[in-house]
Amino acid sequence: MKKINSVSAHGGRSQAGFTLLEVIVALAITGFVLGSLFSLVGGSKQLGWRSEESLLRAARIRAATNFALLENEYRDVERILEDETYQIIAQDILEEPERKTQPSVYTLQAFEIVNEDRDEIISGTRWVQLDLPQ
Repeated sequence: MKKINSVSAHGGRSQAGFTLLEVIVALAITGFVLGSLFSLVGGSKQLGWRSEESLLRAARIRAATNFALLENEYRDVERILEDETYQIIAQDILEEPERKTQPSVYTLQAFEIVNEDRDEIISGTRWVQLDLPQ
């Protein structure tokens, strides 16, 4: 009996593995996929940090606003804001009473909450009690 070797179209024996070109292409595709995944993960972490910073800033603004609303009517309120970035500045009274004998002793006063670091100005109004003669 005659032994027959398997012969490919190239005249050589058939191959059992991958060529160097196939391995390089597979590594390049894997590199692109991993690079895009890492950029997605990095972007989501950066977005998380920004949203945490925005949430903290919103909480500080709300605390300053609450204190501005309480400050004038309850003058003995203890200042609990540890953060000095927001300053509360009282403005003018919006409506002066026509007569000092007007029955209402409350009026509106404008105030501003200012953050000089970020050039933020938040305007608002609050009820204040007037010192009218009785």
